[in-house]
Order: sequence, then C-alpha cells, then structure tokens
Amino acid sequence: MIENYSELFLKKMREKHLKKRKESNPNKPIATWVQDDIFLDKSIGKSLTIILRTVGCRWAYESGGCTMCSYLMDSSPTPISAENLKKQFDYAIEKVKDLDEFSVKIFTSGSFLDEFEVPREAKEYIFERLGKLEEEGKLKEIAIESRPEFITEENLKNIREYIKDINVEIGVGVETFNEEIRNIAIHKGVTTEDIINAINIAKKYNVGIKAYLLIKPLFITEKDAILDAINSANKAFEVGCSRVSFCPATVHKGTLMEYFWSKNQYRPPFLWSIIEILKEVKSKNPDKIVMCDTSGIPTKRGAHNLYGCECNYKIKNAIEKFTLTQDIDVLDVECKCRKYWEGFIEMEEKNIVPLGDKY
Repeated sequence: MIENYSELFLKKMREKHLKKRKESNPNKPIATWVQDDIFLDKSIGKSLTIILRTVGCRWAYESGGCTMCSYLMDSSPTPISAENLKKQFDYAIEKVKDLDEFSVKIFTSGSFLDEFEVPREAKEYIFERLGKLEEEGKLKEIAIESRPEFITEENLKNIREYIKDINVEIGVGVETFNEEIRNIAIHKGVTTEDIINAINIAKKYNVGIKAYLLIKPLFITEKDAILDAINSANKAFEVGCSRVSFCPATVHKGTLMEYFWSKNQYRPPFLWSIIEILKEVKSKNPDKIVMCDTSGIPTKRGAHNLYGCECNYKIKNAIEKFTLTQDIDVLDVECKCRKYWEGFIEMEEKNIVPLGDKY
C-alpha cells in the first residue's frame, strides 16, 4: 500500500510538470552533435549522438518514473509518427556525411526498443540505413538505449538482420546493483533478474550491454553512494556488461530529487567522490572501459566541490580526459578543499538523514 501511495505522489508530480511541455518541430531531433569518443576496442574517433524526439518514456507515464529523471519533459506532447522519426534521423545523419569513420549513438527520452516510442517501421528504416553505412565501411559502432524488458530475442534478431558484424551496444539504466536502492530510492521498476536476463539475451546476438550507474541516488549518504557505485560497477563487469558509464546525479526540475534538494535534504555528489569511484573501479578492472558523464558539472544542481573552487573545472576536465584515454593517472588532482569533503562525510555519517550543502 505504501508503494501505491508513493507511485501516486510521483505520478501527480509528473503530471503537473508535463503541462509545461511545449510543442516542437516533430521532424527534428531534440539534439544532435559530433564529438570525440572511445570505442570498445579502445581506439578514439568521432561519434554522432542523436536524441530523437519521441512521445517519451512509457514507465514515466505509467508510474511517475524515476525519482531523478525529467527527460520526459523533452518529449513531444503530441503524437510522433514513424515518418517524423525517419525525417529526424535523416536530418541528423547529414552531420557525418563527410566523415570516413564514425559511430552512431541513438537515444530517446526512454527506450529506443519500445514500440510505444519508436514504431517498428521507423526502427527498421534507421537500422537499414545504418546497415548500408556498415557495408560502405564507414560505421564503427552503434549504441542505443533501452529498459531491459525490451531487450528481447525478437528485437535483437531484428537489429542483426541489418547490422551484421560491427559492435552494437545497448545502454541500460541499471543505476545500481542494490535492488532496494534501485526500486525504492530510484523507483526504477527493474529487478536484477531482469538485467541479468537482458545481458544473457544480448550475448546470444553478440550485443553488448553498457551499464549506466547513478552516482548518489536519493536517501543515501555520500559515503554509501561511493561504496554503492564501486560495488555496482564491479558487479556489472562480473555479470558480463561490456562497459560501465557512471552518471553523477544532477538535480532535474520537476523531480522528487529536486523536492528534497530544495529542502536542503539532498546534495549532488562531490567531485572527490567521483574521483574515488573511478580510481577504484578502473584499478580493479584495468582492461575494461569505465566512463563518466560530466553533464551538470560543476553547477549547483550537478556534481561539485566547494562553490567557486578552481578544482571544479580541473576535475571535470580530468574526468573527460580519463573517459577518452582510460589513463587513471589523469585523475591525480589535488586541492585543499578535499579536507572539506572528508569532513562532510564524517559529519554526515553522524546524522540520521543525508545532508544538503549547508549544515
């Protein structure tokens, strides 16, 4: 019963903010850009990221969604057809027409493999076009994102009908391998069994699973967040994930995370915590690719150390360099504010609730 009340609260919160969505051009993606990236073979090259404009995440509509996520706000408040999605892809792929080799990453506000968001006709059109780029020797890798329940035999067989040999990876919001944190603090609605099942199906089709891991969900301390991220990454590699990508929490508008952050009962992770996590995980898994997103760093709503401290941007740059090179030595950054972080952790462990930025 308590879970039902929690879900009702999240749904009401979500519905309130969804009224603020604005209509946008259905034939253009939310965003698209080209950047340097690291491939599974550890070479560095260019990748095209496409964030398709869909109707958004089914889980967010049905249950209120995850406690830290507001990507549904980027989705379309009106229906998006297969033709719209084809035009979005055609628009984006023009950005790499002059490149000799590149990877393509296709994201949505939810799951690319869910036909609620991306109709089969649109998926097959996109895969067919990517398959032709593979035949031309231009396409290095493909990455998409999906919740584990849509990683099915049928969907993966469909991908491999068009994409024959190159690396395909599916990013899955594992968030943590602590099921209590995943389904209570994050409200993910995904079991560890679901994740393992998706990994096993993907292996049959030589498709990798990239585990997205959230650094510092709601309701846990900084110290516990560090331990959980390290344990979850090690577990992800143990069960067969192809790579790990850490997502330091950023406080999105209209989320339960923002609700507690605004009451000074939540603080995004320290950058020192991220450094600690990356060093520990990479040291334990030297041959694996360990990545970290730097979106939101070092704003008040994103991961940061002391406001205004010069180490914020130094560490952001170090994390970005580490993600590309996998060189753990670039994470050796020093600053006197590290002692503040150590004191914060000590103080927080003496309290019965996690602390905000002021205490």
